[in-house]
Amino acid sequence: MSSPPSGALPHAQASARDDGQSWFAPAVLVGIVLATGALYWPSTQSLLHEWFEVPNSAYRHGPLLVVIAVWLAIRAVRAAAAPAEPDARPWLWLALLALLSAAWLVAFRAGIQVMHQAQLPMLVWLAVRLVLGRRIALLSAVPIALLYSAIPVWHVAIPALQAMTVAVVSALLRIVGIPAYVEGDFVTIRSGVFHVEDGCAGLHYFIVAATLAALYGELRGDNRRVRAWLFALALALALVSNWLRVFIIIVAGYLTDMQSYLVRVDHATFGWAVFALAMIAFLLLGRLWAPPEPSREPRAAARVAGGALRNTARVLPWAALAAALGPAWALFVPVRAAAAPDVSMPAAIAGWEGPREFCQGRWRPQFPAADLRQQREFSRGGQSVCVYIASFLSQYQDKELIGYWSALYPPESEVVSSTVREAAGRKVNEVQLGDERAADRIVWYSYVVGAREMRRGIAAQFSYAFGTLLSGAPAASIYAISMPCVPDCAAARRVLEEFLPNVGVRGNDT
Repeated sequence: MSSPPSGALPHAQASARDDGQSWFAPAVLVGIVLATGALYWPSTQSLLHEWFEVPNSAYRHGPLLVVIAVWLAIRAVRAAAAPAEPDARPWLWLALLALLSAAWLVAFRAGIQVMHQAQLPMLVWLAVRLVLGRRIALLSAVPIALLYSAIPVWHVAIPALQAMTVAVVSALLRIVGIPAYVEGDFVTIRSGVFHVEDGCAGLHYFIVAATLAALYGELRGDNRRVRAWLFALALALALVSNWLRVFIIIVAGYLTDMQSYLVRVDHATFGWAVFALAMIAFLLLGRLWAPPEPSREPRAAARVAGGALRNTARVLPWAALAAALGPAWALFVPVRAAAAPDVSMPAAIAGWEGPREFCQGRWRPQFPAADLRQQREFSRGGQSVCVYIASFLSQYQDKELIGYWSALYPPESEVVSSTVREAAGRKVNEVQLGDERAADRIVWYSYVVGAREMRRGIAAQFSYAFGTLLSGAPAASIYAISMPCVPDCAAARRVLEEFLPNVGVRGNDT
């Protein structure tokens, strides 16, 4: 048996050792991603629900995007041969991680799902910065930021995208001479009516285009200026493709008397085909106008110094403690239901008849998740005031004072005006709703958490969240008083101002 050449075996061992050392930082990075997902499981679970169970979700690409983001981070760290170099005194980053973990707890207790979901990438990045150091944190910043394409933060853009789509399509119809009447999100032609719904805003295309642009720039290693240009180009092409999609569908309906396949059967596949052509154009234009920079020689694998390993091992437990602050607090200080509601319905009012079980008119607030709901009517001299109270003794996801299914009035209601009124020593919100049996309706309402009244629902949710951090939890309620504008709204306001002190708020002396 022949022996290996002199020095071959030590060299192979050194290469294997260097290769193993080059995987140290990527392995720790992957561990941080997995540990963050497990530690903040309520947020992870809600994202999994969005990705796998919500029909027609614009975020079904979430699992694939997480894999791509992690792969990009590993690729960047290995290509740069970046060693783990945590700071010798990482106290600032520890404090930031602990504060963000506490902020996650507040958002979670407030039931603002998108807010605590949106903190996951920031938590991952801060943990990477702490445990692996500044250089690796910079290298992994773009891949980690890509995770936002899988988090439902983009829905805030729907109204703007919807409005732009309607405006551009209306202009195109005028250009080609197709008569159309546009009112809100509805486009009426001679053959029928098209509703530019939320799904027609092009949000899915917008998200995919933004993700593709970021991924393209990261793979090519472009500088910031080129990446910004590519990002803008991708978003512009995505918008144009959606406008053309909606325009072509309306034209097809006009020319075929609403009998086109795109109108009667399926227009989603057609939309993705138009978007695919737009993204092919993006790739071609990106390569033509911004050719990739010359590839650099890969760097040699960095050795992991013993001191860096010791620093990583020293920082890791502190990072774990800081990251666990919010989840541990949620576990060991659970939310307990309040003993009683903080707003009470008057049993009787001197000079008023009632309360009657049902209110006249169509005004029916909806707070189906509330622990206690009451709607009663009081009348005097032909004038009727409807009182509505919904109280939550405890709150959690899908059972919140400000929730998806909660509404003081139907979304399709005509809101004539909205303002703030000061009456009987209180500040209340006022909404004037239009056309209820030839008379507008005035609604005064306010939120109450514990003994505090507040006008904004988001403030009420945060107030409740902070109230749960110690022992117990405050009750949270909304109260509203309402009456038609008979004989006029000024007279109705005077009646409501006189009636308001009868709605009892715990701790309120009025």
